[in-house]
Amino acid sequence: MKNRFIYIILAIMLVILVNPFIRQTGKTGYFIATLFTAMIPLASYYALTEDRKRATTILFIAAPFLILNGFTIFLTHRYLMVVGYCFGTILYLYIVVLLLKELLSQKVITANLIYCAISIYLLIGVMWAGVYTVQEGISPGSFSGLSLTTDLLYFSFVTLTTVGFGDVAPLSILAKRFAIFEAAMGSIYMAIIIALIVGRYISLQVEQDSESKTSLKK
Repeated sequence: MKNRFIYIILAIMLVILVNPFIRQTGKTGYFIATLFTAMIPLASYYALTEDRKRATTILFIAAPFLILNGFTIFLTHRYLMVVGYCFGTILYLYIVVLLLKELLSQKVITANLIYCAISIYLLIGVMWAGVYTVQEGISPGSFSGLSLTTDLLYFSFVTLTTVGFGDVAPLSILAKRFAIFEAAMGSIYMAIIIALIVGRYISLQVEQDSESKTSLKK
């Protein structure tokens, strides 16, 4: 399947750009936003469908997350949301692990490999947003400057990219520690992935030069 990881990127971008506005339109909008969120595990399932067992596990983990997330349309309960986002965090972590294995197994630099690397980076941001949402749900007031739950997604990517605008800030010790881990993870990931891609590109060029020299000698 050519360029199958690009669908994960598109699904995440759709959730980031559209969901905050749809959720504010009432129950119907919240339901549609939940369907959009479901596109991320579905796109991940499609991208990893070659390993059917692990890909199916994605759907099993996604089911309680999406059901509980959708159930909050009718019953708003803090701990119900916490349980739902716990499943969501586990889901995104599991997908990240599978994509990392896929990324490391690819020996040739292709567009698909680049899309896979980008998908992992975006999923890390979404995963940490789930961690922060659980933290805020268990211990309200862990963050300052919150107006909507989507602000934690914004805070997650600001932290991941180490931009640090400061309009949303961690207050509790645990929230601050989580922010440290995410910032470190983002920096380490970028350094390793860039080194990996550059190293494989150089290796590929060396192999091609060696093959061309051998063919010229013949």
